[in-house]
Order: sequence, then structure tokens, then C-alpha cells
Amino acid sequence: MRAEAEARAQRVEAIVQAVDQKGISAETATVTDTLHNDVITRLRQQYLDLAERESDWSARYGPDHLAVVNLRNQMLEIRRSIADELKRIAETYRSDLDIAKSHEETVKQDLANLVTQSNQTSQAQVTLHELDANAQSYRALTDNFLQLYMVSVQQQSFPVTESRLITEASPPLNPSSPKLLLVMAIAVFGGCALAFAAATFRELADRVIRTGSQIENALGLECLATAPFIKLSAKRGARGAVCDPQARTFASDDKMLSYVLDSPFSHFAESMRAIKMAIDLRGLDKPNKMIGMTSALPNEGKSTLAAASARLIAQGGGKVLLVDGDLRNPNLSKRLTPVAKTGLVEAILGKATLEDAIWRDAATTLHFLPAVSLARNSQTSDILSSPQAEALFRDLRNSYDYVIVDLSPLAPVVDVRATSKLIDSYLFVVEWSRTKIDVAEHALGAARQIRDNVMGAVLNKVNMKTMRRYDGYRGAYYGNRYYKRYGYAD
Repeated sequence: MRAEAEARAQRVEAIVQAVDQKGISAETATVTDTLHNDVITRLRQQYLDLAERESDWSARYGPDHLAVVNLRNQMLEIRRSIADELKRIAETYRSDLDIAKSHEETVKQDLANLVTQSNQTSQAQVTLHELDANAQSYRALTDNFLQLYMVSVQQQSFPVTESRLITEASPPLNPSSPKLLLVMAIAVFGGCALAFAAATFRELADRVIRTGSQIENALGLECLATAPFIKLSAKRGARGAVCDPQARTFASDDKMLSYVLDSPFSHFAESMRAIKMAIDLRGLDKPNKMIGMTSALPNEGKSTLAAASARLIAQGGGKVLLVDGDLRNPNLSKRLTPVAKTGLVEAILGKATLEDAIWRDAATTLHFLPAVSLARNSQTSDILSSPQAEALFRDLRNSYDYVIVDLSPLAPVVDVRATSKLIDSYLFVVEWSRTKIDVAEHALGAARQIRDNVMGAVLNKVNMKTMRRYDGYRGAYYGNRYYKRYGYAD
């Protein structure tokens, strides 16, 4: 008993010293008697509960949270209580050891007395009994510590988890992301919105004239005719215009100028008839013999329209004079009478008579008064506004039923403004998909006296098929298949 008590006391003493010196956690110290101590068992249970809460709260609120700190303080107090309880047990074991020593001394004395009293007991039997008793004590102690060690190892290696597998996951039948229908709907809606915005921006940025309604709304002019674009293999023949200076006649080989005569049932010819009808209807209200053809910019086709409408009227039996009034750039004279030596300027200045200056069309009864440009003249506006020009045009008004004057453009030069006393009405030529609204508005706004006498506008060089996308009514006006019943040939 002394050896067992001594071993227990030494073990408890070693644990207490380890706690005091090395800081080993008191709650992990285990001996045989402490496992049966109700106080330590209860304290350890409280410590484990607090340790679990401290771990949970640290994960939730952080290690520095006040509640976590309080839990740690409580755990420290429990450790101290366990350490105190171990010290108390150690004192108990020391007391038991002292008692065992006293008992041993008493047993030794009794044994000595027995030895002395009994000579029959040999020293070997005594030693044997003592060794046997010690072996049994050590064996029991070893078995106890081995069992406790195995339990401790199992507790430390046993995994503690907060979750467990119930069933294995199965692959989904449909993708959870991205949502295909939603993405496609957003893409379609966004694409339509972007396309609409781009189309709106392009429509707002597109300031060229493409429809007759644009002419009426933006310029405030009536669209009298829509002349289609004529695509010919060659606008001019190899010889150009054939002129007879002695008889003052010309025969133009220009296919564009001859198209109105060669294709009388074409859209272009019908547009020229619309121009003649507008001239005649305006003549019911006031004199309308002197008709001026002008445009905002050069190369919009005013010279071609002037020549084509004049030849069409002349073919119908009217007494028509075509005048090249573009003194800065007499393009019409270069195309019809390139060999002419006298013309409008000479007739105004009195250097030549009308009979000497007027040429005649060999194909029709059309008369033509060219403009001969021998040298560059910067005073053309003064010539057109002179009294001599008024007198000349007064004679022309008395001599002809129609006088078609091909004038210069409004924007580059001011010559057209000088003809306000000579011309009864003006026709404003607009090139389809090229003339800008701002330019046309500025050209007409800068010449108010001309603007007030403009009888209407002609939309020239129109692509009929493309125009249908911009103005369904006007674009399909001449393209309707029912118009073929009335002789349309193109």
C-alpha cells in the first residue's frame, strides 16, 4: 500500500509541478483517482462546454469579441479550479502516503516481531512475499495507465465534424447559369434598341433631299416633277453637235439631250410634260412666258432639264426659245453650238442682232440663243440687269410663246438675282440624294426676290427603286405596273 500511495503521490506531485512550472493545461492531467473525482469531472465538463462555445463564437464574432473574451476568462478560472483541486488531491495523496509509511513502519515492526517471534519463517519467504506484492502493485498501476493512455489517444484522434454526407449530389438536368432565354431576350431587345437608335441618328444626320415631301416641308415649294436618273452607255456620240454656221442650225448628238425625243413614253419625258403643264397653269393667273431654270449648286442637271423641256414643248408645236443665261459657265452652248461666235451678250450689248445670234434645232422648231464666252467677264450680273437686257427680253417675250432660260446656280454667283426683272417664274432644280436641305434653304433665303417667284421645284436624277424606301407613295408612283397601260416604255 505504501508503494501504491507513494506512486500516486509522486504522479500527482509531478502533474502539479508541471502545471506550475511548464503551464501544461490542468484539464488534460489524468490519473486514476481524478477520473472518479466528481468535482474535476464537473469542472472538465464545464470547461469543454465553454471551449466549444468559445470556438463557435470566435468563428462567428471574431476572437476579440467581448463575449469570447469572457468565455476565455471563465475557462481560465475553471483551469485554476482544476489545478486547485489537483493540489488538494495531491495533499490527500501525501497524507495517504504518510499514513501508508506509518502503516508500513507498523507492519515492519510487526514483521520484525514476527520474525523474531517465529524462527520458522525464513528470510527468503519474506522477500518473496514482498517482491510479489510489489509486482502486483506495479502490474495494476501499469495496466491502469495503459488503459488511460489508449482512451486519451482515441479521444484525440477521433475526428469531430459539423456536417455529414446524407446523399450524393446528382448532376442537374438544366444549366442554372446563364439563363439562356433571358440572355437572348435581353440581347434581342438591346439589339433592336441599338439599331433603332442608330437608324434614328442616321436619319437625323442625313440632311440631303430624297423625296418630294422634303421639298414641300423644308423649302416650302411644290414638287412639280420627279425626273428619273437616266443611265446611258455614252452621253455623247463620237462627233458631238453638228452645226451649220451659215444656216445657224445644229443637230445635237448628245444622247441625254435627245432622250426626251427618242423616248417619248418614258418617265423622263412625262416629267418634262409635267413641267410644261405647270408653266401653262401658272400662265392662267399672270404672264408666264419667261421661265428661268436654276439650282443651288452646279451639276444638278438644270441645263439638261432646260434643254429637254424646251425641245419637248417645241416638238408639240409651241414657239420656244432656249436661252443659255449662264454667262460664267455656258455649258449648254458648248454642248449644242460649240462653234457659235455671237450670242446673248453680243445681242444685249448691240454688237449683233437677234437674227445673227439665234440658232435653230434641226430636229424640232426650237430656237436657241447661246452664250459665247470669249474671255472671263466678272460683270455678267451688270449685263443681265442692264436696261439693254430688259429691252432684249421684252422683244423675246413678244416673239415667242415660251422662253426657257438656263441660269447659273444660286449659291456660287449672284447672276440669277440680276434677272428678277427679266424672268416671270423660276424652276428650282434639286438633285436627288445630293442636294442638302441646308444649302437649298440658304440659297433661296439669300435671294428673296427670286424665292417669291419660284413656281416649284423639280427633283432630278431620282433612283426610282431606291426612292421607294424613303417615300412609298412617290417612289411607286411611276413604277406601278398599271401605268404600262398608258404607254410607259421603261
